[in-house]
Amino acid sequence: MAFPSTQDDATADLRPWRTIWTHPRQTVAAMTLYAPGRWLWLLILAGGASRIVERIALLPSLTELEPAALTLLILVSGVMAGALMVFVIARVLHWVLRRIGGSGSWTATRTAVAWALAPGVPSLVLWAIMVAGYGYSALTPSRISGSDDPRALVLTVDYAVQFGLTVWSLLIEILCLSDAHRLAVWKVIAAEAGLGLAIGAITLIGFNL
Repeated sequence: MAFPSTQDDATADLRPWRTIWTHPRQTVAAMTLYAPGRWLWLLILAGGASRIVERIALLPSLTELEPAALTLLILVSGVMAGALMVFVIARVLHWVLRRIGGSGSWTATRTAVAWALAPGVPSLVLWAIMVAGYGYSALTPSRISGSDDPRALVLTVDYAVQFGLTVWSLLIEILCLSDAHRLAVWKVIAAEAGLGLAIGAITLIGFNL
C-alpha cells in the first residue's frame, strides 16, 4: 500500500477507515504525519461507548432505565471513557514507553491509541442492532431465559464478533506503538501489561477505601 507523497494529496486520499483493517501500521503512520486530529472525537465516542456497552452485562440493573436515558448515559460516559483512554492513559503510556527507550512523539502515541479504537465503530453498530431488535435487556446474559431463547444464539455470535474486534483493537495499538517508538513488540506489551496492572490495583484500592 502506498500513500501519496505530498501532504495535500495524502490528506485528500487517505482512506483510514478501510486501510486500518489491512495496513494498520501504515495507516496510523500516515494519519500521524498528515492528519493526527482527523476523526479523533468520533474514535473517542465510538471506542468509549462500545466499551461502556460491554460493561452493561455487569450491571443489569441499568437496563431498567428508560431507553432514552440509558442511551444518553452510554454516549456521555462513552465520551468520558474514550477521552480518558486517549488523553490520560495514553499520556501515561507515552511516558512509560519513552522511559524504556521509545523515541516516538506524543502525537504518534495519541494517534496510535485513538485509531486502536476504530474497531469500536463496527462494535457499536452491532450493539445498536442488538438493542434495536431485542432491547437493552439482550445485552445482559442474566436476562436471557435459556438456550431455547432466540436471543441466546444471537448474543453468542455477537459476543464472538465483539471479542475478535477487541483483539484486533489491541493488536493495532501494540503494533503501531511498536513502530512509532521503534521498540520491540514485547516491550510495548510489557508496558501495556504493567500499566494495566497498575490501573487495576489503583481501582481495587479505591473501591476498598
